[in-house]
Amino acid sequence: MGPQAGLDLAEKLIRLTQTTRDQDHIPFILFSLPASVPDRTDFLLGNQDINPAHAIAGQFEEMAAMGVTIAAMACNTAHAGPIFDLVLELLRGKGIRLRILHMVQETIAHIRAAYPQIRQVGVLGTKGTHRSRLYDLALEGAGLEVVIPDPGVLENNIHATLYSPAFGIKACSSPVSEEASYRVRSAIRHLHDKGAGAVILGCTELPLAMKDSQVDGIPVIDPAVIIAERLISETCPDKLALSD
Repeated sequence: MGPQAGLDLAEKLIRLTQTTRDQDHIPFILFSLPASVPDRTDFLLGNQDINPAHAIAGQFEEMAAMGVTIAAMACNTAHAGPIFDLVLELLRGKGIRLRILHMVQETIAHIRAAYPQIRQVGVLGTKGTHRSRLYDLALEGAGLEVVIPDPGVLENNIHATLYSPAFGIKACSSPVSEEASYRVRSAIRHLHDKGAGAVILGCTELPLAMKDSQVDGIPVIDPAVIIAERLISETCPDKLALSD
């Protein structure tokens, strides 16, 4: 997957672990083999036939062999049913017992607990995420209304922010360009104008362009923070520090 997204999740895992010395940190393995995992959005849009699930399952198999018992993916789009469900099927077929946290389900659970008053939730993500209705289905199943960006905003503010060779996050991630940050903020305001009470950054690289937890008072939900907190609480709950 995107290497910067994986590094971002690892940094959040470290930041959210409450310790006083090196030895108290939770042991983890960051797998970053982006060349071996085909683009998730291209697969979901039908632009390529190879399901990334095969490469992802192979990496999980390697993790399990190294002693990993709980894992997470730093990619929202990879949680779409055609990919995630096949990953689980492939692992079960080999008898691999590895618990994989589902980023989308954990994010929805967090919203319901932290923002019970909010009924309309905006979603920003890749075209693959929107085409598969990844967050839409989960939010609707939780009794929440989904607010999605207009097609022009999805294309110009989100897809371009991720994939533009001139200013996109995948091309310019360290640091993220000012143009990318501006476009993400504009998309958040666009969803708020459409009624969203909170906005999910439903691509793991979008938080790289949006560091604030609010925009004009609108809660901005970073699934990577939520999944990092869950990894800590599931392994060493007494070491979980409060997020910002």
